[in-house]
Amino acid sequence: MTTTILEQLIDRLRAAAIYNRHDLAAPSVVLWTDGEGLWSRAIPLLQDAMPELLVLAPEIADERTGPSTWLRYRLARGTWGHAPLVYLPGVARYAFRGAAGFPEAARHLFALQFQGQFWSQQNGKDWTPSAFMSSKEGGLGLDLARDRATLDAVGAQLTQVLRAPVSSLSGRRLEAADLHGLAAGDPVGLLLEWMATSDGSHGDWSTERWAGFKALCKPTFGLNPDKDGIIAAVDRLVAGGGIWDQVWTRYCQAHKAFAGVRKALDLAHPKDLLDGANDRMPATNRQQEDGLRAGLLGLSDRPRAEALTQLTKLCGQHASRADSLWADLGEAPLARAVVQLKILAEGISAGVGGHDWEALSAAYQERGWAVDAAAWRAYATVRDAPDLDAVTAALRAVYLPWLAGLAEQVQGWGLSYPMANPAQSPLFESTPGTVMVFVDGLRCDLGLDLARRLRADGLTVETVTRWTALPTVTATAKPAWRPLAETLIGNSLPEGFEPQRTETGKNLTTQTFRTLLANHGWSWLETASTGDPSGAAWTEIGTFDHDGHAQGARLAWRLDEELRAVALRVRELLAAGWQRAVLVTDHGWLLLPGGLPKADLPAHLTQSRWSRCAVPQPGAQHGFPELPWFWGGGHSVVYAPGVSAFKLGIEYAHGGLSLQEALTPTLTVTADGPAAQAAVAVLSAEWKGMRLRVQLQGGFAGTLLDIRTQPANAASSLLDPERRMQPPDVDGAAAVLVTDDRNEGEKAVLVVLRDGQVVAKQPVTIGGD
Repeated sequence: MTTTILEQLIDRLRAAAIYNRHDLAAPSVVLWTDGEGLWSRAIPLLQDAMPELLVLAPEIADERTGPSTWLRYRLARGTWGHAPLVYLPGVARYAFRGAAGFPEAARHLFALQFQGQFWSQQNGKDWTPSAFMSSKEGGLGLDLARDRATLDAVGAQLTQVLRAPVSSLSGRRLEAADLHGLAAGDPVGLLLEWMATSDGSHGDWSTERWAGFKALCKPTFGLNPDKDGIIAAVDRLVAGGGIWDQVWTRYCQAHKAFAGVRKALDLAHPKDLLDGANDRMPATNRQQEDGLRAGLLGLSDRPRAEALTQLTKLCGQHASRADSLWADLGEAPLARAVVQLKILAEGISAGVGGHDWEALSAAYQERGWAVDAAAWRAYATVRDAPDLDAVTAALRAVYLPWLAGLAEQVQGWGLSYPMANPAQSPLFESTPGTVMVFVDGLRCDLGLDLARRLRADGLTVETVTRWTALPTVTATAKPAWRPLAETLIGNSLPEGFEPQRTETGKNLTTQTFRTLLANHGWSWLETASTGDPSGAAWTEIGTFDHDGHAQGARLAWRLDEELRAVALRVRELLAAGWQRAVLVTDHGWLLLPGGLPKADLPAHLTQSRWSRCAVPQPGAQHGFPELPWFWGGGHSVVYAPGVSAFKLGIEYAHGGLSLQEALTPTLTVTADGPAAQAAVAVLSAEWKGMRLRVQLQGGFAGTLLDIRTQPANAASSLLDPERRMQPPDVDGAAAVLVTDDRNEGEKAVLVVLRDGQVVAKQPVTIGGD
């Protein structure tokens, strides 16, 4: 079987994880440094072949490409057939010598060097493509010329080089012409590369490569590059037929690799009526987007049933363009929006149903949530003002009536609300190994989406829904759980809807809430900490509610990002050793671009007036529905009817009684594997005389520390036998003392042990360098 250079490269990368089981702990990761980014062109090809390959990038592009924080979480929760490999473009091997000068973009990966291995040359330098091809020590040992033209050709033809059989390049001197000649086997790629130059200048091609391309162009494509130019190639490409269909398919599949072709396509213009319908022409897509925009805007003056019918028709006409080249290029945002609008229209047509609170909750979890999710996702798909106006018109025409109908149904059952007082509150017990993760404003549809994401990461998620306390505001609903609720009372109804402590009669504050948490066995866990998994803790994350109040409908643009952040935090906590993470929230919300309908409640009739609820003046005659306050005391709260708001122009709101505001999710998340196997890293190790102060991070619970000359050999320990293997404290800090001064200056290894096995290590010099 023929072996390609790509297969050899993969073998070498995976071999970097091989280790001496008698002397070292198994590496948890392989680091691939590339200070000059010379391998970047080959990464897409490698990622297709290596599911374990992660790539450092400024932003999250997919599950395996993103910033250093994202990669750390993926490493903690991913399931890998091989040791995970992290490619670090722009980060050289020597950068890991010290944290002070380490690149900021990769700083969260600095500690990985103590848990894994590097793929680097024997001299410690980064592997370059040319070094890999020519080196006899870890490389392929090919006879590669060292002149600049040849080295440049390796970079220019890297993907072609990787696809080449090793045997085809062995036994002869390889020069630039040999490497450029590899591209002759890919005439379609060469053609697109030339078209991507836009002006036909063939970029920095060598004379030999340009001559070779021209020679194959006429018989293959019927084109003379010099005489016909790129405009002739564009005309043939959009017309299609024969090999030009192959060219179009290749461009659609790899348009990012031939970005300049998009500019060249603007040279194509319709020549007749048939050309006007040609979907390979940018003008055709623009015309279709314009027609769709006009159609969506036209829904605003139609009755609900007619608008729903027309929306369904528009979706059928345009949804297929969501998978087109133009959508991938970002030039068909409305086509992508109608994919969501189609889901919304189908969900509205199907209805939610439910004759009581329990049945309504079940129906919403089964199908109703998809309507709310599709509404915000449709809005999140577009950015330009004309497109935002079009999606807004569609949502107000069909989604607003659906929201209002559900709210009116729920409000009609108000007197039988299932979470009417503290006695009906859920029970949250402070069991060891449990961390409560409070997520402000985790609406039910977001909770169901979050559960799906966590399950996709191999976590076990149990989801239940509950009706929250009324009014649906944080001050009332956040403390509505037992046993905390048993220490609170509603003697008075403040403007902020806070209950009072039974002992003092004072309003519940943030600080008091944290004090009560401690009284009931929950330690407070700051956002940046993972705490002590042997106890019980309460932590908070999420900016859904904050961003909604600040940004209105544009919250939709941030929801995916924020869901990802919550999922990352949950994975971090489980990786640190927590047995389970229980995600809870206080309320949901309504989101409607263009604003909720206005209900007129004069301010002089209220003591406090929020967008969806109010505290009435004693004896006020206002005409709006009232329901008892959750915390009792004989107090009532005024509610806005349907999905209206007491203030004008409100796009994001909560505090009222609607399914979206009141039905909340609770997610109990556990890892399939034992939490004790979570990753741990040495964050810092600093000598003070002969005492080494160590800071650990990650799953350090249950670990011990030792200093040895041979990492896997307990008999090589340099610590006093009476004080050997010190455990870290709850924050991951520890100190170990070398009592024999004769060891000062000796090279050794700090090891972190779990169940007798080395799980992290760091070279040290006794007493400091």
